Formats: sequence, structure tokens, C-alpha cells
Amino acid sequence: MKKIALVMSMILVLLVGCSKETDAEKFKNEYESLNGQTSQSGKKYLNVEIEKDNIIKYVSISELLDVIKNETGVIYLGFPECPWCRNAVPALLEAANSTSIETIYYLNMFDVRDKLSLDNDGNIVTEVEGAKGYTDLLNALDTILDDYVISDEDGNEVKTGEKRIYVPLVIFVRDGEIVDYHADTVSSQTDPYVALTNEEKNELINIYKKKINKITSNTCTDQGRC
Repeated sequence: MKKIALVMSMILVLLVGCSKETDAEKFKNEYESLNGQTSQSGKKYLNVEIEKDNIIKYVSISELLDVIKNETGVIYLGFPECPWCRNAVPALLEAANSTSIETIYYLNMFDVRDKLSLDNDGNIVTEVEGAKGYTDLLNALDTILDDYVISDEDGNEVKTGEKRIYVPLVIFVRDGEIVDYHADTVSSQTDPYVALTNEEKNELINIYKKKINKITSNTCTDQGRC
């Protein structure tokens, strides 16, 4: 009986190991799970369809910092509840599929960023602390980030003195140098809960393709930068 129990335990371990969700499957499930659902604002999330064998790789903040400082690749920062991200992801994956890149590094930003607000006296206070390493990430991306601006009760904008990672943000890194980036989707899109038109989607795909080419091309400038 002990032998039978041992064999069954081994089979169970093997089955659990074989059924482990891949990054590609996790990403697909993460975004498609909101299809047909309603956001907190009462608007319906845009339906997205993502291939099961996509090239998304989940990374931690520390792993992402290593890519930014030392590697070559495409980084996508966003989260499934972000309506703009749901428009950007299909275009990004389609663009990537037509190039030679094999990986898109992904960090789900939902619980990563801090949240600042104003107290009754107009002082800036931290409602939610950023995740460990978030400040390092802000510093690494400082040159491409917008100021973190919040509004008071009268709608006046107040600068916090901090930068903000607004999403979706796609970053293109070559040999540890940020050579380009793209935020949001396209300028003509005003409502992220409405799907991009075919023309708008093709525009976004071409934007991503051109920027991907900057990290895959072997062409260098006269100044030696590639």
C-alpha cells in the first residue's frame, strides 16, 4: 500500500507540474478574463483576443531594471483593467509577430505605483506606497516620464515633484540604452472603451514596428549610435 501511495503521489506531482500555467497563457487569461465585464466606472471593458503562444514574459521590478540597464528588448508596462492598454496590447503583439523579436518583457503595474493626494490643508500625502523598487524604476525611466500631477477640489493641477509611469507604456531598449518609447495609443483615440478603428490600429502597429526596428536593425549613425 505504501508503494501504491508513493506512486500516486509522484503521478500527482507530475500532473501538477505539467499543468503549470506558462507566461503566455497567464497573460492571455489575465486580459481575456475581463471580456464582457464592467469597469468600476460602469463602462464595459473592450473584448480582446490574445494568442495562446504569445511572446510575453513576466518580470519583476529588479529583472526589469536589469533589462533597462544591460539588455536589448521591448518592455510593456500596463495592466488589464486599463482601457487604453486593452487597445494597445493586440497592436503590440501583432507588430512584434512581424519582426524578429522573441520576447516582450511585461510588468503588471496595477499594484506597483504609489498613489498621492492632497490632505485638507493642501499638503501632498502618500495614500498608497509604491512597491519595493518602484523608486528605482522611476529613476531609471526618469527622462521619458511625465510629471505626476494631481488635482485639488477646485480642479487646479498640483505638481507632486515626482514622475509617474502612465500606462500603456512601451519601451525599446538596445544594449542598456532606451532608444525610444511610446505612450498611450494614437492621438485620434479619445475614448479607450471604444475599439480602435482598422485605420487607427494599423497606425499603432506601424508605430510599434518602426520603434522595434530601432533595436533590431544593424544600421548605425555616423556618431556610432545604433
